[in-house]
Amino acid sequence: MKLTIDGIRDTAAYAAAGITLPAFDVTAMQERGRTDPRWLHVGPGNIFRVFLARIADDMLSDGRHWPVTAVAPMGPDELDTQLGAHDYLSLGVTLNPDGTRDQRVIAGMSEGLATRRPEDHARLLDLIKDPRVTLVSFTITEKGYAVHDSTGALSDDVRRATASDPRAYQPHTMALIASVLLHRFEHGGAPLTLMSCDNFSHNGDKLRDSVLTVAQGWEEAGSVSAAFVNWLADRSQVAFPITVIDKITPRPNASIAADLLAVGVEDAGITTVGRTAVAGFVNTEPTEYLIIEDSFAAERPPFERYGAHVVAREVCDEFENMKVTTCLNPLHTALAVAGVLLRMPTIDAEMRDDALRALVTRLGWVEGLPVVSDPGVVDPADFLTEVLEVRFTNPYLPDDPARIAMDTSQKMPIRFGETLKRYRERGLDMGCLQAIPLVIALWCRYLMGVADDGAPFEPAPDPLYDELHAHVAGVGLSGPLTPEQAREVLHPILSNAALFALDLTGTPLAAKVESYFTRLVAGPGAVRTTLDKELL
Repeated sequence: MKLTIDGIRDTAAYAAAGITLPAFDVTAMQERGRTDPRWLHVGPGNIFRVFLARIADDMLSDGRHWPVTAVAPMGPDELDTQLGAHDYLSLGVTLNPDGTRDQRVIAGMSEGLATRRPEDHARLLDLIKDPRVTLVSFTITEKGYAVHDSTGALSDDVRRATASDPRAYQPHTMALIASVLLHRFEHGGAPLTLMSCDNFSHNGDKLRDSVLTVAQGWEEAGSVSAAFVNWLADRSQVAFPITVIDKITPRPNASIAADLLAVGVEDAGITTVGRTAVAGFVNTEPTEYLIIEDSFAAERPPFERYGAHVVAREVCDEFENMKVTTCLNPLHTALAVAGVLLRMPTIDAEMRDDALRALVTRLGWVEGLPVVSDPGVVDPADFLTEVLEVRFTNPYLPDDPARIAMDTSQKMPIRFGETLKRYRERGLDMGCLQAIPLVIALWCRYLMGVADDGAPFEPAPDPLYDELHAHVAGVGLSGPLTPEQAREVLHPILSNAALFALDLTGTPLAAKVESYFTRLVAGPGAVRTTLDKELL
């Protein structure tokens, strides 16, 4: 068997392997989708392939024409290897906590474009001017929206973009989107919704601000008209709903690839493109949530018929605060940095470590949950229980701590800063916090690039890693620092309000972080010793 359109014609072989096939003619769908496009998606990574593309597949199965054009804003290699080689099919492998699997070929995509190829960029411009295209969604990670550097100034890439021709190809993703929107505006300006599905707070607001920043830069340079910027800023013409998405999708796992190969899926192997492991399959968990603000400027898919929740902004906000700032994402980050330092193989293995389990339990139940509002979609206590007792502990969903440690500098202000701000707004005592300052100290220890065994590790990609590493690079593991030394080393990090959503040196947390850090660098094994002493 092959994961291609020709390959899935062998329906008997796929049925024998326990793999469900699409309920429609994929070739016909793709042909119609190329001539009658409706939905573009930027950043067709794993969560898109197994969640959003699956929603599109479900709609297509029901006769609703919402195929997706996948748009890769980076190099074409990953798109070609992960999707193009499989005719834009994906094999979703859902790993249930009881050890069973649900396997399904997902066929929600009609074509794929890599915008760095001139012909694909031209095709994107042709698509975006079509008024039948009413939705552009995104999963490009937090750093994909960045238009400022760590000081708050426009980044060099954005300065170059705003000084260039807005109608030419733009390598920076936010400039690319602004340029594409300019093309739509100049070809009739039909209403459009841009829906970020990335995993951070107020993602739609960030997308809007970033695109407008680029457009306003062009306006100041005289490259575009004020009418274009006004159209872009008009929410009735271009909408940017906020969303919350939740579905754990680790990197493709070698054991799952081996199992698929064993049942006859001959192109189920894993390939490395750059530093990214890619495959035709996506391994994932059964739990999933998609909460969407009911703010659209044009026709939209009937998401609510397919498991998503289309809700008022306030509900979306409350669910986001519960999930992103308290009940899941901060816990994931805590396990990520601690797990890398301790060289733990997987998240579920960390949950079998008494100290690490105690860390995230305190982080969620004691320090986070008291400042969470109930969104009504799911009870926060039930959500947190599922995270700690079912999702993180699933031994059949092998997830690498290093994957979750990617871009931690971009995640800290949301995953921890928002909770700290609520403590401050409600007059609660930050001095009682233990887990949050310990996690921040562990992250500072992580920034050294040295594991608890004293040997170096390769840090996960992070746009600010080099800058932050420089502050702690001179710290060794030859003994604890003095309080004065710890304060001097960590001050540039802890005082950076962009990293934590507030200046920690103006709170009781800074002294706690510094104290933990001095213990974490006391020597090899100090991370293990500190965690056990503090939490057991």
